[in-house]
Amino acid sequence: MTADRAPLPPETRRQGNIELLRIICMLLILAHHMVYHSAAMQTGHETNRVIARFLFAGGMTGVNCFVMITGYFLAPFRAKRLIFILLETLFYSVGITLALWLTGLRKDVTWDTVKNAALVISRSPYWFVVMYAGLTAVLPLLQPAVKRLGRNAHRWVLILGTLYLCVIPTLTFQSPASQFFHQITWFFYLYTLGAYFKKFPFRLARCLPLHGAVFLLMISFMALSTLWGDQHAELFQRVGSRQNFFADKNTIPQLLCSCALFLFFAGLRIKLYKPLLALSSASFGVYLIHDHGLLRSFIWRDWGQVWQSAQGEKFLLTALLLPAGLYLACVLIDLLRKYLLERPILKWISPLTDKLDGWLEKKEA
Repeated sequence: MTADRAPLPPETRRQGNIELLRIICMLLILAHHMVYHSAAMQTGHETNRVIARFLFAGGMTGVNCFVMITGYFLAPFRAKRLIFILLETLFYSVGITLALWLTGLRKDVTWDTVKNAALVISRSPYWFVVMYAGLTAVLPLLQPAVKRLGRNAHRWVLILGTLYLCVIPTLTFQSPASQFFHQITWFFYLYTLGAYFKKFPFRLARCLPLHGAVFLLMISFMALSTLWGDQHAELFQRVGSRQNFFADKNTIPQLLCSCALFLFFAGLRIKLYKPLLALSSASFGVYLIHDHGLLRSFIWRDWGQVWQSAQGEKFLLTALLLPAGLYLACVLIDLLRKYLLERPILKWISPLTDKLDGWLEKKEA
């Protein structure tokens, strides 16, 4: 889901295992949105309700891993990357809104709707874009600082961050007072965590069976806790009766689940094939297309008919095929956008952003 458009420095070169992780993470997010926006988690079908809760639990796992990937490569600030994140978001936000308006598929679109779509950062339904753009903008300060941390100092930063951002909120059922501050701080933490995994490899990081077992255990705990929470809502009063509390991105089970999935793929050795790179490089576009506020209901309820499927015996098949099919369809759209629009713009804007990046590198030195 990261929009890495600039030429990559040596420390951020693509790896087949990490590109596959990007795809898996996007599929987890698609499955999460599928059951959340279709209300499939409330189905009366017992087996399907369990499946839906498992799919829901993996959503924030995908988000956490995406940010850790950025830290794993110690991605530096690139003006081109930030500009293309904003331009691509603006293109899909406004483009989809206008397309739905002009074709008459949405009768409720007004000029105010278009205006809000154009103000995509200040009024954005894409919360991930706002947080990731904020992380990218701070990288001139964050990346050099994290890069220079020694093992002990880096470890203490993570210990204190884990305690403050994860352990205490989980054990006290604490709901953050400021969503923006909480989310952007969490992204800084994940960047630092991903960088630690890259800079200081440890023996357990190579134990793939352990990571697979932890991932399955934690995602099972999160899924089952939401089912248990349906019957014990009074215990979740402090967080607004959210029975899905343990599936939040900064809880202990979710952090363990995310780290386990990340380390599992980081330990794999997979050759980087062009089709794999094409699929992974479009992950950000997949996110922007499928999670557009005006498309959610149409994709999951009208076109996908997920709620109807959740009442029957074929829900598992829908849960496997629909996110994968939607991913491929969005990839085709995004690749077409890159070919027709991004390449010409890239030729025009690259000289300007390269000068800015070179100036920042001299300042850092």
